Order: sequence, then C-alpha cells, then structure tokens
Amino acid sequence: MRRTMLFLLAMAAPQMALAADLSVKGLVAKPLSLSLAALRAYPAVHVAVTQATGRGASTLDCTGAAVSTVMADAQPQYGAAKNARLAHTLLFTADDGYQVALSMAETDNWPGHAAPILATACNGRDLDAPRLIVPTDASAGRAVNGLVSIEVKK
Repeated sequence: MRRTMLFLLAMAAPQMALAADLSVKGLVAKPLSLSLAALRAYPAVHVAVTQATGRGASTLDCTGAAVSTVMADAQPQYGAAKNARLAHTLLFTADDGYQVALSMAETDNWPGHAAPILATACNGRDLDAPRLIVPTDASAGRAVNGLVSIEVKK
C-alpha cells in the first residue's frame, strides 16, 4: 500500500510542477515556457480594477508582467501584409479549459490605456498560477484564473 502511494505521488509531482508553467505558442518565432518565477522577473506593472462579476463588484490590486512585453519576447509572426498584426488574436487558456481572446491591439500600451497584464500577485498575495487581468473591461469575464497558455492565432 505504501509503495503504491509513493508511486502515485511520484507520478503526480511532475504534473503539479508543470501546472504553473505558462506556454506561449502558435504563430511565434520563439515559443516560451514561463514559470511564475520567470514571469515575476519581468518588469512589474501594477493595475487596480473594479469589475462586475456574477457575485457583484470585485476590486483587485494586481502586479504582473505586461502581456505586450511577454509577447515581444515570443516574437509573434504576423507576415508582411500591411497591418497584418491587426488580423491576429491571442487565445488565453486556463487550467480548467476556460478560454478568452484578445485582439493584438488590445495588448498595446499607450497613454490613457491600461494594458492587460499576466498577474502574479493580487491584493498583496502571490498567486499559484498567472491570472490575465484586462483593466479596461467593465466586467471580469475575460479575467482568466489559472492561465496555462497563450496562443497567437490568425
């Protein structure tokens, strides 16, 4: 019995360790696999948001890496057509299968626009997995908890 339990724990341990890694894939020159520690090493961006949820308003004070900065490291491949970048989206997938999409333009950071982040800490607590925060959304429908992948798609 003890031997069986140890075997099951040994088999589950690698899967648990991989659960927190975020993969950046799809139409990119450099696919990435980022641990929480790697995400925390990016320049920290802070956002404070209040968004509607199914249980009322939710206020979050989060810190993490800008989506645009992580995507720059992955080097998305848009093609040579004029404004080709605008024809691409990012598909964000959570560990429970929940998915949301953002246009590439929504990840841009310009004056007066709070760009999305991959939060690694919210409300003073470190997160167990990255969380997508889209500060410009009035509702939290695109706030993805337990983020495991970002895929560049056309």
